[in-house]
Amino acid sequence: MKVQSERESEAIALLRALSGPDGIHASLSSTANYRAVFARDAVMAGTAGLLLGDETISRGLARTLERLRDLQGAEGQIASNFEVRPDAAPHVSFGTLAPRIDSATWYLIGIGFGARAGVLDPGVFRDSARAVVRLLDGIEYNGRHLLYIPTGGNWADEYIYDGYILYDQVLRAWGLRLLGVTYDEPTWVNKAKQIGETIEARYWLDPARERGHPVASLSPVGSQDMFDLAASSLLALSGVSPRLGASALTWIDETFLAHDKLVPAFHPVIGESDPLWPALRRYHLHDFRNAPHEYHNGGIWPIWLGWLGLAFAQTGITRSLSHLRALTEGRVGDGQPFGFEEYLHGATGQPLGTTQMAYSATGLAFLRLAMEPRTQQFFAL
Repeated sequence: MKVQSERESEAIALLRALSGPDGIHASLSSTANYRAVFARDAVMAGTAGLLLGDETISRGLARTLERLRDLQGAEGQIASNFEVRPDAAPHVSFGTLAPRIDSATWYLIGIGFGARAGVLDPGVFRDSARAVVRLLDGIEYNGRHLLYIPTGGNWADEYIYDGYILYDQVLRAWGLRLLGVTYDEPTWVNKAKQIGETIEARYWLDPARERGHPVASLSPVGSQDMFDLAASSLLALSGVSPRLGASALTWIDETFLAHDKLVPAFHPVIGESDPLWPALRRYHLHDFRNAPHEYHNGGIWPIWLGWLGLAFAQTGITRSLSHLRALTEGRVGDGQPFGFEEYLHGATGQPLGTTQMAYSATGLAFLRLAMEPRTQQFFAL
């Protein structure tokens, strides 16, 4: 195994520092509400803890899931984030501009991973998980195996895509498959299979058109054909749709890594002359952050580089993994100015956004862990 670098050691230390009695916090920074526990951030960080065999981080995952269960909404909703306050009731958010649907799907995945690693008793989560599955079935509404996600309804909460977003379908299928096995629920396993088949049939669109990746989203009025790194990486790693996942990884390698470029969260960048620019410019929660090559609009996120690395390893593309790791180390490795900011500028590589983020520490931990046999065994189903 490669000797652990100073930066990788710092990443693990940060995840430990963020793990507390109420879960894994999003950041050490007090900016906005980043000291809260975010469902998706914490489940990803906790997954890194499971792969590391780190007791502190793994315990933080269990505490996160317990709190999310106890704060669950009446209809099965899972909080996007929460903050336990000493002299008041917990502050709980299920979304601001839009409901955060992926908090529910990451919650299911977290239970599945935690149960698989033996850090929690799945029995005490059974009723909660069943409520989430029922909620997602209700959101699906029409029995066609896909969730309709509003703008801002997942991690890319200031990006302008909506509809049947691929990322959310993959997470739902993965969570259902994991928990279907955990709880011996064959109907959940079968539903995951139906979602995967629907993805396979619908997200490639016109086979005569040259493309290397699935579309990011479908809607009744067309498709949003941008590249979504999160969706493509998770698709390949989870095995929800192996053919589409493999094609996406090949396209990523040929389009970015072969040219010594790190992979942005979304591609292409929306510039000021793009027809989508006015809508993107208007849509934000606090301040506008989606200038070209920044934030969701072409920014490079270490968290998604980490999931990409896991996908390369799981599918046996070790050459691309090595290249990805080398390029990432060149930007944020030892000796580089990096305070675990959220993302890098897509053109300059400058670290930007909130510092001391669990998201970024998790991504670097994933890249280190990707080649370990126990990691590949963990994700094998």
